[in-house]
Amino acid sequence: MRRFKLVLTILFFLHLSLAAEEIQLKDGTKITGKLVGIKEDTFQVKTAYGDINVPRAQVLTINFPENQPTPAAAEGSLPPIDEALDGASYVNRTASFQLTVPVGWKIAPELRASKDIAAALMSADETLFFMATPEKFAGTIATYKVLAEAQYKSKFSDYQKLSEAPAELDGQTSIRLIFHGTESTSHSAMKFLVYIVPYDGRIVRLTFFTLEPLFDDGTAVFEKMAASYRSTNSRK
Repeated sequence: MRRFKLVLTILFFLHLSLAAEEIQLKDGTKITGKLVGIKEDTFQVKTAYGDINVPRAQVLTINFPENQPTPAAAEGSLPPIDEALDGASYVNRTASFQLTVPVGWKIAPELRASKDIAAALMSADETLFFMATPEKFAGTIATYKVLAEAQYKSKFSDYQKLSEAPAELDGQTSIRLIFHGTESTSHSAMKFLVYIVPYDGRIVRLTFFTLEPLFDDGTAVFEKMAASYRSTNSRK
């Protein structure tokens, strides 16, 4: 039960949509809008009142207040996912992708703590986890990465990016991140492998994670799953 609560909490942290941000400035001003670009030392933000440029030096924090879990999600009334796992072959028709998983892995619908999570899978012993979060995004992959990292930093007290590198996934030039952090509720040390994969008008975030001591043993499994990921959407 403790493991389930831990995973559920982390899901809320990792798979909230990046659709809106609340930017807190050092002078106390709050700006709600969408971060659409970064030019040198300036954030470009689209708000209801028009586009504005915010110097990075003036930014204190970036939060995601509109993306907290809703009562509907807590009650289990999330939209259904059309998915199937046949042996090692996983197909997700709702999010239009497929991948290969180790035999024994299972679909974990109870872990879909947010409507933004299109897939939730875990190993047979419930120690390794995979999540897929596709979302519409018109900005660049670099902008998306900044938003994702800001989100991670706001949720993990000791967030630390361990590596970042370009990667080729499903024929797309992607970003591969590894980071670790301590979950604030259970104080468990977790480690994550994240692929950010851009397509036409959307970005898919693939997140693999486990307890930090298990990460090195799980990396080969994670990488093999990532390499097998294929979008079945005709529009890439």
